[in-house]
Amino acid sequence: MSVPVLRAALMCVVAGLAACTPAEPEVVPPAPAAPASTVQAPTPTPAPTPTPTPAAAAPADLSRFGELRIGAPFGKAPGDRAFVSAGMRELMEGDCEYYDQGSLPESMSMMVLGDRIARFEMDLEQDPSVALDAPPAGAPALPFGLWTGMRVAEAKKRLPAGVVTSPHAYNSPDGDYLTWTDKASKLAIRLETLNGVVTAIYWGQPDAVELIEGCA
Repeated sequence: MSVPVLRAALMCVVAGLAACTPAEPEVVPPAPAAPASTVQAPTPTPAPTPTPTPAAAAPADLSRFGELRIGAPFGKAPGDRAFVSAGMRELMEGDCEYYDQGSLPESMSMMVLGDRIARFEMDLEQDPSVALDAPPAGAPALPFGLWTGMRVAEAKKRLPAGVVTSPHAYNSPDGDYLTWTDKASKLAIRLETLNGVVTAIYWGQPDAVELIEGCA
């Protein structure tokens, strides 16, 4: 066999082997990873704002003011000497007396019947024609969150159900009495009003609360 023929034969053999060799698998580059999404922690649901409890729903102790208690004896304890008599016993010639000062704040007085505390009374200090949207600074806490000078509409929201409205003895039709009686404790509270403003608040024994001229 001549050299050219041999070379041609070898080339055929090489070509055949190449044809039998399996093709290399195509390497597919991996797809770029999607950018990691920013996973945010769930926003906490804010706690619901508590609904303010109406003052009328809050307990109100009509039996006392500070250490002074309705029905307690008065006049013989050492601390009782700090109170100042309003002189009603002498004026009315009876067993009723008014006291102020002592442990009572400004504009508050205390009625004593038969030498026992019968009621507490808070009177309005400022002009009754000007309503107050909040108690004055330093004002004492009164039953049901009330204060003198407040609007009657607001006072009615704070008082319990069962308030009795009656015409004022001297200021009707511009004034009224708002009276609520706690039958369980046998105590009561009364508000005097004038032109839509609370001018006085007193509480204690029902019979004492209903007195319209102090001791009379």
